[in-house]
Amino acid sequence: MSEHKMDASFDVNIESQSQSDIILTSSQPSPSISSLITGSNKRGNPDSPDSLPATQKQSTRQIRRRHSNSIGDLRGVGERKTPTLRKTVADKVLDALNSPDVFNVIIPLLSQKISDTLTPIIEQEAKKFVDIQIQPLLKQIKEQETVIQTHKQHILEQFIQISNLEQATLNHITTIKEQSKDLDCLSYEIADLKIRVASQEQYSRRTSLRFHNVPVPVDNHGKILHPVNTDEIVLDIIRNKLNINIDLNEIGRSHVIGKARKGRSQVIVRFISYRMKHLVYSNKKELKGDTNGTFITENLSQYRTELVKTLADMKTKNQISAYWTADGRIFVKKSENSRKLIIQNWQDVGNLRPPLTRPVANDNQPDNQPDSANQQSADHD
Repeated sequence: MSEHKMDASFDVNIESQSQSDIILTSSQPSPSISSLITGSNKRGNPDSPDSLPATQKQSTRQIRRRHSNSIGDLRGVGERKTPTLRKTVADKVLDALNSPDVFNVIIPLLSQKISDTLTPIIEQEAKKFVDIQIQPLLKQIKEQETVIQTHKQHILEQFIQISNLEQATLNHITTIKEQSKDLDCLSYEIADLKIRVASQEQYSRRTSLRFHNVPVPVDNHGKILHPVNTDEIVLDIIRNKLNINIDLNEIGRSHVIGKARKGRSQVIVRFISYRMKHLVYSNKKELKGDTNGTFITENLSQYRTELVKTLADMKTKNQISAYWTADGRIFVKKSENSRKLIIQNWQDVGNLRPPLTRPVANDNQPDNQPDSANQQSADHD
């Protein structure tokens, strides 16, 4: 009986010792060999070895040992098939790595190492990529810089040329202004000289008069039959129509001017004295209503004759009240009550009726009106 208890306790110790090295995955207790051994306080089995003879006890003990060994073998097989987790080095490393303290230490180190390792690689790859993309642009920029530099050079040259042209233009403008001043002065001088020449020319005509619509001998074609004794024709008009006693010696020279129109022509007469000329001209009103339409005008210059023709046209259009000439000077009145004005040039006429165009002299105009006399500047006698 004591041997059986000792064997049983030995088996239990062996089993407990083997179970201490095993970590079960399930929360349920695994079956052990101790469940096969009955407690000592339970009722004895009739077939128990304790109730067997000694020889039978030994046989039974051997059978139990064999059975115990076979159960141990089976336990080993069950242990190999049962899924269990052993605390290996890898598990312990993973447990250690999952620790927050380890994370706080390892992550900065890993980050630094990764950064130190990847930064040069990234920089190198980025540089390569940038170089691939930038190099064509840099080439274009260099080409553009070359073109820009060329354009700058051209612009600089053009700027210099423009500066030279501007300076030359300024010089020309200054010269033109000076020349304009000179031209203005010359224009004033020319205008003054024209007035003086016209005055001088008119002064040379101070003793001359024009007799218009004077009957002259003509042929079948209307041409004047020369020579014409104009002295006798003029003396007849002065004596018989103006009732002035005049002698042939009072006439310096006379002759026909222009072509005959309907057997009539102009005759210019130069008197010996201004007094006789003035006397004849003062009595010109005696010819009013003459059957031949003869009338007398002063022998004006071509310039003043054009002024008189313009004034005659203005009088016809009622733009002026009256006009007349005296001693080669031209006078005009805009209205009956206005004072008389002296007309010396076209500007004076323009002040009466702006704008005014200068008329063209017409030699073919009929001499049937005193104000439309056809006078030629070539004859100053």
